[in-house]
Amino acid sequence: MTVDLLTPRLGRAHHHGYLVEDIEATVERLTGQLGAGPFFLIENVPLENIRSGDEPAEFVHNSAFGYCGDDPIELIETVRLAPDRVATAFSGPRPRTHHVAYAMPRAVVEDLRDELDRRGLGRYLSAQLGEVENTFHDASASLGHDIEIQVGSTEFREFFELVRGGAQDWDGSDPLRPVAA
Repeated sequence: MTVDLLTPRLGRAHHHGYLVEDIEATVERLTGQLGAGPFFLIENVPLENIRSGDEPAEFVHNSAFGYCGDDPIELIETVRLAPDRVATAFSGPRPRTHHVAYAMPRAVVEDLRDELDRRGLGRYLSAQLGEVENTFHDASASLGHDIEIQVGSTEFREFFELVRGGAQDWDGSDPLRPVAA
């Protein structure tokens, strides 16, 4: 049997995304139980060019980013989702893992996205926030969660440096910090 390897490879996961009912309550639990934090909150994430396939979509949500141990995590609290295929992808019990994200160089992103589509891990949502472009691919039947592919831009790296810097030598104060997007 010949294995058709995914080229380019996904590489190391950038962060894990979790769907939660209430970000503030989740941050309180994660801080108290696991020492995770602090978390940087972006309310009503101002995405642009939101699409599901060839049609406009809605992905209105709040996200909080922090560290749990040595790994960055994202907490997602959805507000409004459309069309139905997007709402379905974000449905189910909470809290739960929604996606594992990979940050890739722009030069390989589109080929990788096309390859995931070809292999049956179709993209169901795409959006942009400044230089940060992302797509969600349905890998739930294979992994139990989806895959997010992001362009690893300067803006993206700088934001996660802020999050990492907040976690270094954190004293437990101010566990949820608002951020202007």
